[in-house]
Amino acid sequence: MKKSVIILDNLSERIDFFESLFRERHYNLIAVNSQFDLLDLIQVESPNLILINSNLPDHDSYLVCKKIKLLEKGKDVPVIFINGDDSNFDADLTFEAGADDYINYPFKLQEVKHRIEQQLSLKTLKDNLEETTKQLHKIIPNYQKLQEALKKATSELNNQKIKETLSILPSRKFLEETLEKEWLRASRQRTSLGDMEGTDISLILMQINDFDLYQQNHEGEIVGSCLLMIAENLKSKARRPGDLVAHFTEDTFAILLPNTDQTGALRVTEIITDHLADLQIPHNYSQVSDYISCSFGIATGIPTQAIEPVTLIEVAQDCLNSALRRGVEGAVNIDNF
Repeated sequence: MKKSVIILDNLSERIDFFESLFRERHYNLIAVNSQFDLLDLIQVESPNLILINSNLPDHDSYLVCKKIKLLEKGKDVPVIFINGDDSNFDADLTFEAGADDYINYPFKLQEVKHRIEQQLSLKTLKDNLEETTKQLHKIIPNYQKLQEALKKATSELNNQKIKETLSILPSRKFLEETLEKEWLRASRQRTSLGDMEGTDISLILMQINDFDLYQQNHEGEIVGSCLLMIAENLKSKARRPGDLVAHFTEDTFAILLPNTDQTGALRVTEIITDHLADLQIPHNYSQVSDYISCSFGIATGIPTQAIEPVTLIEVAQDCLNSALRRGVEGAVNIDNF
């Protein structure tokens, strides 16, 4: 099988340069002009190297790189950015996105050759190591026991990585404590001032569809990266001082919105759904969508001392369960009391 390199670029001069360079090494260079073609091709081609223009129009190159690293067939493929515009290039963001190196344009031939050779050599070493490991597995006695022990250790490590990733968000306990304080504050406001205007409290529970299948088929680092992208997206959408985004359960997030009625909570949900769709995190094992999607349960209550604040959580959970049963992308169920 001929080795291949994929390049995502819109400048024919650069593509021609690399085509000549890789032809000498007996590599097949495949040029694409959209992230969708790139992600689809990775699944089919299993490339040895990926080159990405860091300043593509209508593309966020850093986000494209993150998506590559979320793919099972892309996570171990070296990625090199092509920097053709120093004013818009950020080396730190490049490496944070998962890229392995970058080269500057206009090219210096020897530098380009050295950087590419380095990444291809590392990829070859890694592939050889994986193949050797597979061969060793065939001759190790009691391999099944070893595999079970390794699976257990990997699962524990993956769970720990996920916990570390989500440590950027408050816990469910903190959410419940905050809800209790906000509920008491709002109920006192109504009692003392007789003012119902603006005292509504809304809670959104958001669960990732078919998350168990995603977790079963991806390594902990990939799952953690996925959850981190979602968590950062949620934090950026709940910006008011009193708003709170928390990690509710393994696959569920909570957004507490004081002084927010049902309409406001639904609007926040729509914004989250739109931005999550824009991320286009691949989920090849979902029955709902080809990408990571979520279902929502929204509960809105007018706080009184006669109703326990935990009621808001219970109603939101019931709504979420109803939305999940619908089995469609972005399903929302709402209730108020």
